Amino acid sequence: MKVTGIILAGGKSSRMGTDKGLLELCGMPLISYAVRVLSESCSSILISSSSEVYNSFGYEVVADEYEGIGPMGGIYSALRKSKTDKNLVLSCDLPFVPVKLLSYILENSSGYDVAIPWQGNQHYEPLCGFYHLSVIDKMNDFIQQKNYKLPDLFDEIKINKLIINEELDFYSKNIFLNVNSKHDLATAENLMNSRK
Repeated sequence: MKVTGIILAGGKSSRMGTDKGLLELCGMPLISYAVRVLSESCSSILISSSSEVYNSFGYEVVADEYEGIGPMGGIYSALRKSKTDKNLVLSCDLPFVPVKLLSYILENSSGYDVAIPWQGNQHYEPLCGFYHLSVIDKMNDFIQQKNYKLPDLFDEIKINKLIINEELDFYSKNIFLNVNSKHDLATAENLMNSRK
């Protein structure tokens, strides 16, 4: 099964003062964790970023067609470059997402436009999910209407809302730990080291 992995590397993080994906976590750039897990499930990888700094990773880098509109712009632009119907999207700042979660999402994506984790009975994790190419037109409609909220998009498409909790064997309470600040980076470092 051919699947394209789309890594959302974004741009320069205001809280970090540098490209987030290049921050080192346990001696590896943050983006390398996304590359590693997506490589297990995907036949090709695209990096969504307007920064040429990611060219050195050896994958096609896709700049946003619409700048400054957040993740929807990155996902939309990368989907337009994808050569496969099935796509797995993963943000570069989610280093604890395991391969098993991505496999679980793929296994539950058939017949849906999107399959997205629903975390803790509270909210979607839209930056870790399955997006079928069929979603492009509806996404474009939202962009033209200047509505860039992914949960609003999900209300109008065929979505599989995947409950992610401790009943799943790959679950951990840090599965969606988001590295957004230097404090988060230090927390992630400690968690990674404690696993060794």
